[in-house]
This record gives sequence, C-alpha cells and structure tokens, in this order.
Amino acid sequence: METMRVLVIGAGVGGLAIANGLLGKGHDVQVYEHHDALRTSGAGITVWSNGTAALRELGVDITDRGHQLDSLRSLAESGRLLWEADLDEVTERLGSPTVQIPRRELIAEMATALPPGALQFGRRCVSVSEHPDHVRVEFADGSSAVGDVLIGADGQRSVVRQQVLGGDPAKPTGWASWQGLTRSDLPVATGRQTLNIAGRNAHCGLIPTGDGLLHWWFDVPWKEGDRVHTVAELREMFRGWPGPVEALLASVTDDDLGFFPHIRHKVPHIWGGPRSTLLGDAVHAMPPAVAQAANQTLEDAWLLTQYMADAEGSPAERLRAYEFERRPRVLKVSRTAALTSAQRRTPIQRLARFPGWLATHSQVVSLRSGSNVLRSLSPKPRLRVA
Repeated sequence: METMRVLVIGAGVGGLAIANGLLGKGHDVQVYEHHDALRTSGAGITVWSNGTAALRELGVDITDRGHQLDSLRSLAESGRLLWEADLDEVTERLGSPTVQIPRRELIAEMATALPPGALQFGRRCVSVSEHPDHVRVEFADGSSAVGDVLIGADGQRSVVRQQVLGGDPAKPTGWASWQGLTRSDLPVATGRQTLNIAGRNAHCGLIPTGDGLLHWWFDVPWKEGDRVHTVAELREMFRGWPGPVEALLASVTDDDLGFFPHIRHKVPHIWGGPRSTLLGDAVHAMPPAVAQAANQTLEDAWLLTQYMADAEGSPAERLRAYEFERRPRVLKVSRTAALTSAQRRTPIQRLARFPGWLATHSQVVSLRSGSNVLRSLSPKPRLRVA
C-alpha cells in the first residue's frame, strides 16, 4: 500500500476518528486544531450500534468506557407511553451496542490513542491550495503544511469546505436545544433507559451517562434574533410534564445550560477537490432529532479509511469513491433528521402508540439503512468518479 501524508483539519470527533483509522493503516497523519487544547465542551453523545461498530473498526472500543443503554422509551407530555424499543435486541441483531458517553471522554479516548506529535494546536487554517502532486494548507500564524491528501473535519463552519467548495453555509432549521450533563440523584440517572418526551410544540430527553451523570436536553422552536431561554423560563415552558422533567429543571442552574441552534447543510454531490474531501459536520451538519450526527461522522471516518487503504486509483479517485458510497446513506439520515424535527410540531393527539416489537424493528431498520459499516458494503468496489 502506498503511504500518504494526510493533513486533517480539526480535532473533534471526526478528525480524531479518521486520524486513528489512517494511522492504523500506516499513513503519516497530522491533525491541526485551531484551539489551544482539545475541545472538551458539550454534553453526552449517544453512540448507536453503527457508531460503536465504526469506532471498533477504527481501533477505538468504548464499550467499557461508556454507559450501555438497553431501552429507548418515548412518552407524550401527559406521561402516556407512545412506544418502547428494546436496545438489547437491537444490539443482538446488529452486533454492536448503543453506548452513552460524555463527549469529553470520547475525545480523550481517541486523542490518547494517537502517537506523540500527531496533534498540533493553535493552527487555524486560512487557505487551501491543491496542485497535481500535493495539497498545501496555510495557517493564521504564517506557517504552512504540505501533504498528499487534505481532510476537512473542521465542523459546521468549515474553512476547508468554504475553500474547496464555496457555497452557502449551513442554514438554521427553526429549532434549538438547551442541554447539559450534570450529576443527578434522579432514578433515571442510574438506569439504562433513554427517555424521550414529545409535546405539542416542544421536546425533551433524559439519558443516563454513567457514574451518576445525566445528559438532558430541551428542544423548542427558535430563530435567529430570539432570546436564549433561562432555566426559569424552561421551568415555566415544561411545567406539568412527566415527573423527571420538573425535578430535573429544579436541580439545574443557568450555568449548566448549553445552547445549540439546530442547523442543516445541503449535502453536495462532490465533497472536495483533487486532493481533498470532507467528513462530519463540515459536509452534512444536521439537526439532532435522530441523534445520528456523531455516528454519521464515525461512519465517514470508517469508510474513508477503507478507501485510503486501497492500493488502486489516484487520490482523487479514492476520495470520490468514498463520497459516492457515503452520500446516499448520510443524505437519507439527514432528511430523516430534518423531517423528524419538523414533525415535532405535530399535535400530540396524532401521536399513536406502537407495539414494542415494531419500535424495536424500526430501530434496527433505520440504523442499518443509514449505515455503511452495518450493511458491510465492500470497501473496494470499482472506483468511480461521480
């Protein structure tokens, strides 16, 4: 296999995942992060069966580090059960578990696996230029780097995307999340069940994250220019919701709140240039309605690693082949996330109760249909430039 020097912009979930994968295949990888240290902000991440499978293939197993979930329960704001999916059965059928883990721990796990010197901080990408035999990146501090391939994993405001594709930035969807990760004495924090609650014009969730930590989130309509809500306002908005909700809001403060407007990218047909491509939020940022953003990023990293390990084809052919295989899957998930988010305005009386077997089967079908790694697509189909 031809060893390549790969430049990765961004040391988030996607950048660290692809670095682990490519280093495991023998490539020379450098990750450049514009912050001065790893970004450990954020709450929890639900790593579904496709995400844990992709991570394992990339050489990072979080099964013992995270908190394995065995049930996904959905209620109406009245407390009426809508459906419950058996995640143990999902794990059995798909061969990989669903794990909840603090984002900071996932980031630390992937960063620790990298060799000394692979991560460089304080390097903000400002310019990209591609040439027949190399790609060059210029940084804000006046330094530069040259490689064979460039991977933009620099998030929803990706400089790499703007440089190689141009086009419009991600657009707001009309919703936002207020979320946090806090220690809690509530019974839900010590269990293994995700609780989602659907209201007429709002949504919330509580997810046990292990060691007494509880990841919680509140979704409400929001547009640019609207005020950012306080805990007191959330208490009023969610007054009368099922027991865990009011008790949780009574236990947190404004300092615990993280605010995240929902956005969505138009997923392009081509994700890069002759020696560049994108992954994760840089190419397909989506609302969190189906909790797949990080998982789809891990899928990107897994499939791109397979193509970069292929001895056939030029860099451009390998990169376009990766994009050609990934785009239908991630486009399906992105559309589902957008539709699910929009349907949160559905009157509550239209939300029907579904039997458990159907909810479980739906989870299996949904995860497999949006996944390359679970469907076990061949990593070496005939190379094709779209």
